[in-house]
Amino acid sequence: MSLTNRFGLVAGTTALAIAGSAFGGAESNNDALSQIAELKQELAQLKQENSQDWLTEQRSAEIRGIVQDVLADADTRTSLQSSGAMAGYNNGFFLASPDGNFSLKIGGQVQIRWTLNHAKAGYSAGGGAPVGSPNDMNLNTQWGFENRRTKLNFEGNVFSKDWTYRVRAAFNQGTTMPGNAADGAAAIDFAYIEKSMDNGMSIRVGQFHAPWMREVLVDSAYQLAAERSVLAGLFGQGYSQGIQVGYQTEGMRFTGGAFDGIGGQNSTFTSGGNYNSQNTNWDNTRTNYSFAGRAEFKISGDWSQFNDFSSAKGSEAGMMAGVAAVYQRANWNSTVSSSKMFGVTGDFTWDFGGASLFASGVWVNNEDPTGNKNNPWGVSVQGGYFVTEEAELFARYEFINYDTPDTGVGSNKYNGMTVGANYFFNANVKLTCDFTYNLKSLSGDNANGALNGAGLRQDSFENGAGFGPANGGNDGQYVVRAQLQLLF
Repeated sequence: MSLTNRFGLVAGTTALAIAGSAFGGAESNNDALSQIAELKQELAQLKQENSQDWLTEQRSAEIRGIVQDVLADADTRTSLQSSGAMAGYNNGFFLASPDGNFSLKIGGQVQIRWTLNHAKAGYSAGGGAPVGSPNDMNLNTQWGFENRRTKLNFEGNVFSKDWTYRVRAAFNQGTTMPGNAADGAAAIDFAYIEKSMDNGMSIRVGQFHAPWMREVLVDSAYQLAAERSVLAGLFGQGYSQGIQVGYQTEGMRFTGGAFDGIGGQNSTFTSGGNYNSQNTNWDNTRTNYSFAGRAEFKISGDWSQFNDFSSAKGSEAGMMAGVAAVYQRANWNSTVSSSKMFGVTGDFTWDFGGASLFASGVWVNNEDPTGNKNNPWGVSVQGGYFVTEEAELFARYEFINYDTPDTGVGSNKYNGMTVGANYFFNANVKLTCDFTYNLKSLSGDNANGALNGAGLRQDSFENGAGFGPANGGNDGQYVVRAQLQLLF
């Protein structure tokens, strides 16, 4: 009931009481006065109650006004680009404009590794041939620490979300003898500009991994074991300079381009030296032309889940198949000019949501200027299984036939296996421990230095992460690796 209605009721009642007292005589005056007093008291109580309700409504209106003022002030601040820059951490430290047209993301990778290597045929103290006289020191086992990878990464976009860039510096791990100026020096591995278009097309120019073997396209931070396979070490691509065109749909993506050379530092990509065009001048490349193309078909899952080789518990299941081809011809900078190389590779990835499987095969045809050919090939199969949400067990088997004559001092084949475990302290800190055993080891110039990081020792003691003993007799060589990785 409103105040007006209540006041009218009291007033009317009061008037009736006064009229009744006039007709009732003097004896009822006292009763009338008593009733009037009671009515006045009730009227005062009604006014007080109404006043408290009014105060409550006033407070509510004031609070609503304060909230609206705060929200308006926040909108004003975010709309001012000069003072609305955003910063924080999201898989890397970042700075960005409010509209997202400018961004810079800073990250890095640190891998600290301990390696133990044992070879049946020992090495002399100088790192040369096996022990040949009683005066030589028989060094069958060696171990030590190394900064396997130390990298700083910068990426983002400028002027719009469609123009992106990436620059990453990798610090030399120090493969040469102590005191060499190159040890610890920084070198660029990624340095490119990319333009993305609304129709799924993209164009990338600069230095990056050419679209060849998937195991190399997956970053070293997201491998299953401490190091990529021996297969990837021999056949995989290095960092190439060139131009690449890409196209992606919901279920398929294609990348292809022209480069200044495809291949690792000591790969199977024709004889005659390093076909990796990383950080080279235009006139120092070893190829006359070099092309690569790769197609991937997503059978199920999401594209982003194929950026690594693990499949955590509770993650989405998915399957993807890929094929790629390369073709290049050497030029006058190569020790074997006019030699040609053609290669094909195929791979299959299956994530189970708690387990993973990856299989890869590669075949290469090399032809020198005289028409002589050789056809190295190899296969690799690896898988992982999460026994808990943090712990993952893995295993890998690989076979390689280098397709060169056996000289009688070693082998032209590699046959080996790796087993180990990963423990994820969190998404950015991972401990990896594994054991690699070579049932049959490559020898001679075929593999000298090509398997950098495999932990199977090469001729020189300086590079404790390399493989390719030229002296033979190292079947049954094994390595133990323990690695702590931090991403920031």
